[in-house]
Amino acid sequence: MQYSNSLKFNSAYGDALRVFVSWALALFLLFLVQSVNASEKPNKVNSISADAENQALVTLKQAYKQATQDWEYVLANYVDEEGRTNFKALSEDIAPLENVVSFIGFASPTATPELFTSPEDVMSYHINSYNALAMYGVVEKGIPDGFTSFFSRAAFFKFRNVVIGGKVTNLYDYENDVIRPLNEPRAHFALNCMVKDCPRLPKTPFYPEQLNETLEQLTYEFFSKKKHFYLDDKRKRAYVSEILDFYTEDFVASGKARDLPQYINQYIEQPIPSNYKLRFIDYDWRINAQPEQSMVSTSINRDVDNASSQAAKNPIVKAALTLHSNESKTAGLAHAPASELAPLLTPNLSSNESTGAPFILTSTPNQTTVLELYTSQGCSSCPPAEKWISGFVDSEKLWTELVPINFHVDYWDYLGWKDPFADSAFSKRQRNYKRVGKANTIATPGFVLNGRAWNGWFRGQPLPNKTAPLSGVLHASVENDNIKVMFNKINASNGSSLLMVHAALLGFGIETSVKRGENAGRKLTHDFVVLDYEKAVLSSETDNARAFQYETSLSLPSNTDVETTKRALVIWVSYANEPSPIQVAASWWQ
Repeated sequence: MQYSNSLKFNSAYGDALRVFVSWALALFLLFLVQSVNASEKPNKVNSISADAENQALVTLKQAYKQATQDWEYVLANYVDEEGRTNFKALSEDIAPLENVVSFIGFASPTATPELFTSPEDVMSYHINSYNALAMYGVVEKGIPDGFTSFFSRAAFFKFRNVVIGGKVTNLYDYENDVIRPLNEPRAHFALNCMVKDCPRLPKTPFYPEQLNETLEQLTYEFFSKKKHFYLDDKRKRAYVSEILDFYTEDFVASGKARDLPQYINQYIEQPIPSNYKLRFIDYDWRINAQPEQSMVSTSINRDVDNASSQAAKNPIVKAALTLHSNESKTAGLAHAPASELAPLLTPNLSSNESTGAPFILTSTPNQTTVLELYTSQGCSSCPPAEKWISGFVDSEKLWTELVPINFHVDYWDYLGWKDPFADSAFSKRQRNYKRVGKANTIATPGFVLNGRAWNGWFRGQPLPNKTAPLSGVLHASVENDNIKVMFNKINASNGSSLLMVHAALLGFGIETSVKRGENAGRKLTHDFVVLDYEKAVLSSETDNARAFQYETSLSLPSNTDVETTKRALVIWVSYANEPSPIQVAASWWQ
């Protein structure tokens, strides 16, 4: 049975997301504090910085605890004794798994080494992370029947992006470039891509203190199941799972299939006779889903405030809670690249259609690139620029790293054709860039990249690839016709403390037959077009961490009169005295 691609989020999602936003800001605080300390004299004691540093580490450990408990909850409630997952029920209670994925996106042995002090810590993290990301991916894909074709496997494992420790990758590269180099062949009997011929998925996470015993047990179990290994004495053949064909070199030094019995014989009662030929069992790529059923109640407690007893029993949580925040470790965290400190608060839009839960839209802490195009249907030079910007519709960087916006101006309407998408506010916005010295001319087509005029398109240049600075986390909750906005800004001021929030509804696949003016007789196609626009002042509250919190509400932009193939919602923040975006969050709008 096929299910909707829309994930259903329960009401806990909003609260959980706020926890992760607070957690992310605590880590940025730690980064800033360490940077300040590095510039001071070595013997100077800064008690305020030390307190802030300790608080940031406590917040990180709390997030680790919560993520571990959420993963316990998911496995206990939605995985049965045979390792099958109740994806349908899970999709209706997705918030705990979403929290786990968010933690993975922020923390890793590379990004936050304080949490992973032993090889067992590292391997446990990677196995749990791979399994959680695969499980989440199946739900995110709408619970497909399986990955039975090469193309479906490539789409899921190679071309579907995931974020691990602030770095974008995919499950294929994660397994081959990160996990396999750790030289633990038994991990192949623990990693689970959620299909029927994967090893059994346990109902509990992998804990570092029992990792060796758990891997050994699962390896014995794997070879004891006929679907993974059996002997055909009549034909004198040994049949084994294709897992050993996929990763032969991980099991035997020679990398030759003929030597695999040397490894297999360690885990079976009777050795494979030397005259038996080895054959591989075709892999079953169908999704390993349970028959539809209700969630089974368990005693797992996911309440952070009541988690102490659970933490005492959980080696992962116990390790996180007993980490030592000495100077060398915290310095390593504080001076990690910003990309590795970014949590998985990638631009995201989600809703619960059945319950009316709000849409959630959240940025990364690093500034997302905004590409503005100023254009007009009355300008004969503009269609090539619009065609070029339409090329980003299918870009893998869209919304996560790049947000294009197509503003139609009205100052060419006098030439004989009134642009139906033009607005004097957009013309004023372009003029404001010249007013503040960030553009030299007012013309169409005109590009503005991250708040400054950009002429690279006219020279055939690609968009520049620059490291995105930290700017803060922009979070928006959309419910009914209202948008609630919260922006936690990392300290960086242009002299104005007043901020504005802007919301634009973008339209795609729009076609217009132009009857007059410079483009008379042409049918123009537009993407990223602003159909409706709202703005409001953000009110602020300062804290003691060189960051500022701003909140407000504004109306949801809407325009149902224009026929589009799809739409997107973009929300950005700027200073009140100039138009340059400080931070932006965007995604497709249902």
